[in-house]
Amino acid sequence: MTSAPESVRLSSGQSASIVVLDDGWALEIDGFRQSHVGDDAEPSPHATVRWMLAGLSSLLGPAPRIAHLGGAAMSLPRQVAHACPSAAQTVVELEQAIVDLVVAHAPPPRGVSVVVGDARAWLDAAPAASFEAIAIDVYAGGRIPPALTSLECALAARAALVPGGLLVVNGVAGPELDFTASHLATLSAAFGHTALIVQGSVLAGARFGNAVLLASTSPIAPDAIRAALAGDASRGAFVGDVSRIVGDAVPLQDADERWSPEPIRAAFIPPAG
Repeated sequence: MTSAPESVRLSSGQSASIVVLDDGWALEIDGFRQSHVGDDAEPSPHATVRWMLAGLSSLLGPAPRIAHLGGAAMSLPRQVAHACPSAAQTVVELEQAIVDLVVAHAPPPRGVSVVVGDARAWLDAAPAASFEAIAIDVYAGGRIPPALTSLECALAARAALVPGGLLVVNGVAGPELDFTASHLATLSAAFGHTALIVQGSVLAGARFGNAVLLASTSPIAPDAIRAALAGDASRGAFVGDVSRIVGDAVPLQDADERWSPEPIRAAFIPPAG
């Protein structure tokens, strides 16, 4: 019997590898730990996965339809499937090699279908009002491609969501917030209502880190999200009023071709927990 591969070469020339850990395994691409697979009954060791799940918490009712742009090891879809087995989830992953590598080690749970293709192209072609939530978690070399942070992308997501549906984005913040401000301005222009889950130290500019951005055409109710974040070791906080962060920032456009900032590896400290 042939054993599952431990690494593959991607179309970009980068290598994707399985890293075995005490509590499961992780997918690593270009030196960046992308996602973790372990016991789905336990909270993810990655704070951003826990934050995105918290953002989705109010939507995990009867059979929600959720699209995930960016697959990797499908950490968030696995957590959603455990929390809400009736969820119908679609995962869009660019690299067939990553899908094959991950599925060989841990097939997706029931209710999760995988599409191989470009996330933005898939979103642009998605049927109108076909999802209750869309999660975007796409990085290349530790940076978010411009096609996934632009106003055009946000408008395509709004069109694919039902009225009042939720967009959840794994974004970045700190030590400067100019890109974060522009990203929030973009989502505000498309949806009207935005919020943020972030650590205070990152928001204060003490270091580079992740931030989860939320957007909806309806007000984003904080109670369920704050309840889901309560006691989390990362101390991620829900920020419902982002106007002071946005300031006079203008939305990002496809034509800007503006990537998220280069991560500061020497200064980057993954969220605790």
